[in-house]
Amino acid sequence: MLDGIWKNGSGKGRKTPKGRQYDDNALKEVEELLSNLELRSDLLIEHLHRIQDEFGHLSMRHLRALAELLKMSMAEVYEVATFYAHFDVIREDEKEPPALTIRVCDSLSCELAGSNELKAALENGLDVDQVRVLRAPCMGRCDTAPTLELGHNHIDHATIEKVQAAISSGDTNAKIPDYETLKTYLEKGGYSKLKLFEKTGNWQEVQETVLSAGLRGLGGAGFPSGKKWEFVRANSGPRYLAVNGDEGEPGTFKDRYYLERSPHLFLEGMLIAAWAVEAEKVFIYMRDEYPAVLKILRTEISALEKKKIVSLVTLICVGAGAYICGEESAMIESIEGKRGIPRHRPPFVAQVGIFNRPTLVHNVETLYWIARICREGPEILNSVEKMEEGLAKLFSVWTR
Repeated sequence: MLDGIWKNGSGKGRKTPKGRQYDDNALKEVEELLSNLELRSDLLIEHLHRIQDEFGHLSMRHLRALAELLKMSMAEVYEVATFYAHFDVIREDEKEPPALTIRVCDSLSCELAGSNELKAALENGLDVDQVRVLRAPCMGRCDTAPTLELGHNHIDHATIEKVQAAISSGDTNAKIPDYETLKTYLEKGGYSKLKLFEKTGNWQEVQETVLSAGLRGLGGAGFPSGKKWEFVRANSGPRYLAVNGDEGEPGTFKDRYYLERSPHLFLEGMLIAAWAVEAEKVFIYMRDEYPAVLKILRTEISALEKKKIVSLVTLICVGAGAYICGEESAMIESIEGKRGIPRHRPPFVAQVGIFNRPTLVHNVETLYWIARICREGPEILNSVEKMEEGLAKLFSVWTR
């Protein structure tokens, strides 16, 4: 046992157990699993993801071991693990679930496309000892409803036949779509504006370009995007940038569309915004429902680092199925490894954000447009003639 489990009893100096004891084997398993991660409380959600990915669920024995390793109370670890819908906490009196899980989307689009009937057919047609079938909130794939997730593989326009075929072939990993790689983006002049700004740029001139385009926050509030920069810069550093990629509203999948096609327009916009406020770190908060996007971002950020295009510390924080984390202060709580509970305001996140530092928060689509505005001029936002897609605002549309 590690020190800390025992406390001195009163009177005779006898040692008595302090709360429930952890399992030595569980401690060893968790310690080995997290050997390449720092043992910090703000990384709690990442640790929980790692354990669940390995064992298929979160057992109480592993949660107690994790609490010991992080020097946190069991209550602190447990309240975070049970807050997020994607974490499967199995109590000691419960049977361990099957290794394979199917999550059937129950959003409006998927229900209209027959997800309830699909779920019932799967429950009746599959061996419940080998596969479990769960309902899950919107997966951001409303354009291909009904959809479900088999492991980390999303099956679009899902049928029981498609699911059975995927199970038989062991097809449980995320499928990576074709997208514009760093090599292709550089060939088209990508990151040239970022390099120019870093050498000779004036942040206020770039801010004026963004403001003159009329760009407003595309995460819901509609606040002038460039104005945020001066609010954050008004506070002394270190400053951070947080990217809100937690689009959880049913029927919304615009951010996924951009990230699965043009990730570097988003990344260049992100780096320009970080440069504008002199951010020391960037935190990209992305939905756990987007495993392909997560892999794309990790791959392309690594490529940027190898090319020495970016030296800024860029961290990807993965959500765990909590709709409320789309609210910026709840997202920041989650980034810090806590439950995603919105903060009281004031103070605002531009003053007191991640780890109490001034934080600029932008939506994925906003950053995509910042890159295009800087590259093509402020008129691009409202110029139908210059738009490849023929429209300046992306709408998520599903029909049946």
